[in-house]
Amino acid sequence: MHSLRRSTVLTLAALALGACSESPTTPTNVTTMESLGTAAVVDPTLVTFNSASCTLTSSVTGIVNCSWNISNPAQEVVNLSATALLDVSYDCVNPKNGRVQSSETTQLRTFRVESGVFSTSLTGTNVALPWLILPTDFSGSLKKQNACKGNHVPQNAEWSLNYWDVSVITTTGTPRMSCFASDNRNGCFTI
Repeated sequence: MHSLRRSTVLTLAALALGACSESPTTPTNVTTMESLGTAAVVDPTLVTFNSASCTLTSSVTGIVNCSWNISNPAQEVVNLSATALLDVSYDCVNPKNGRVQSSETTQLRTFRVESGVFSTSLTGTNVALPWLILPTDFSGSLKKQNACKGNHVPQNAEWSLNYWDVSVITTTGTPRMSCFASDNRNGCFTI
């Protein structure tokens, strides 16, 4: 069950990232999203981003809230996604003696997708993205994906927001996309 859930999460994350993989300069740019086997036209006229942002609400819990205000005058049917990439630093502690065995850092991605949205105004205010937790209970061949080795447990987690984006991609015809992000590393519009 864990591997199916993880596989689904990774697929959706690839979709959200793929939606922002080229610079939105003109409607004629074409990006091949090889992981999805489709091509999408980067179309800065698809929607108008009036505002978009994501904020880390707590460095202890890693919870991220996102807001967006997007005009969709043509009422295009789109999938809207909000994605956040978080860095987390934590200690791996031996539960028997309380000693820190190692200190680790990793990146995790969380996202929310709204499918088949077609309103002229796409809005969200302080929408919480799914809460991330460090993996600790995998067993068998998946055990190597646990945050800490052996029976050690993660403690003292400190989260920071590395990157966020809000993107839309059409669901019919030739896929078209547009996105707004914290920086331009994936070719999205920025603040």
